[in-house]
Amino acid sequence: MDLGNTHNLEGADYIVEGAISGKDILASMKNIDHAYKEEVVYGVYNNAGKPWSVRFNDFLVDRSKVTLKDRSYFFHMLAVMVDAGIPVVSAVKALVARSDNPRFRRILNTIAHNVESGSSLAEAMNRFDDVFDESEVGIVRSGEATGRLHLMLFKLSEKLDRRHDLSLKLWSAAVYPIAVFSVLILVAVGMLIWVFPTLLNLLKDSGIEEANLPFATRLLIGIQTGFVEYWWLILVVLFGLYGLFTFYVGTDYGKARWDYFKLRTPIVGGLLRKVYVLRFVSMVGLLIDSGLPVIKSLKIAGSSISNTIYKLKVQDVIDKVRNGQRVSDGLSDTAFLFPPEVVQMLRVGESSASLGKVSNKIGDQYDREIDNSLKKISSVFEPVLILVVGVFVALLALAIMAPIFNLSNNIG
Repeated sequence: MDLGNTHNLEGADYIVEGAISGKDILASMKNIDHAYKEEVVYGVYNNAGKPWSVRFNDFLVDRSKVTLKDRSYFFHMLAVMVDAGIPVVSAVKALVARSDNPRFRRILNTIAHNVESGSSLAEAMNRFDDVFDESEVGIVRSGEATGRLHLMLFKLSEKLDRRHDLSLKLWSAAVYPIAVFSVLILVAVGMLIWVFPTLLNLLKDSGIEEANLPFATRLLIGIQTGFVEYWWLILVVLFGLYGLFTFYVGTDYGKARWDYFKLRTPIVGGLLRKVYVLRFVSMVGLLIDSGLPVIKSLKIAGSSISNTIYKLKVQDVIDKVRNGQRVSDGLSDTAFLFPPEVVQMLRVGESSASLGKVSNKIGDQYDREIDNSLKKISSVFEPVLILVVGVFVALLALAIMAPIFNLSNNIG
């Protein structure tokens, strides 16, 4: 389409296809750009008069997740800017455009608005307790109070990065066995639905009695028959069991029993205990270094752990510290949860008034131990998975190929 010759688009008043002028195009583009860059501030923004598509998009955005990586990047860049002398409000506003998460952009806009209105950064963050947990808010508050905000932000960003890396390592270790078992289940279901019925029809047409078939074949026939005829009952039972389990772990007692069971699970339980010790001591070290009192640090660190057994133990330690005991004394009676070497190092840290520093060293040590444990678990699971796959393939081959060989011999 020929738009014509013009040297100044903003000043041109030509007609495109006899309907839309150049000024109209520019105005439309500006409206689109304004709509895209519209700053949403919670408590100020009102979408009541917006089209339904905008309201629906707001509904989805406001329920989206802010990831650990989003927060880590935000704290790191905010630390860099504050360290360079940029005011907090200007730094937060500048980081809005750097985020790819639409909800996080809205949250940062709101934080900048509230800080500009007189709130502290910690107070503005505390409004979004589903995004920033108590430890993050506490560290920022302490940094603001002591004038070391940029240092605390750097340390917080580093801790979140390590947590993110640990999550990736745990997920990577779990993906392989989950993928293998998922493929085995899909192959088994596919064989039962499509392959095995054809084999059964072939055997019936050949006059072979079911009693003369190999045990593996008769076993698969029983499974296939039950699966085809009672698939609805299987689904009801599975969903029912899932519902009962969800209800059980939703109770305080049920969650505590389930958390204890996970800690006692062979191989995996030991890894989980190391993860919880790492998370606890790392958070305690960071909180104490930020200037928070020991009891407050213990309380925040305990709330950051999802395992009920560890939560109860941390609360027990807090009660003992309030009664005059040391942290190491409170942890010394549960070697299952906190190994003796951890307790001993904490005792040394308390004696030398360097509990925060020692806690960080324990965290570094356990970070390396978790890496080694993941490697050991992978080395154990790989041969087990190969054995399981081999047995599965052998049973399928025996159940399917044996009657075919018998049929060939009868025909011969």
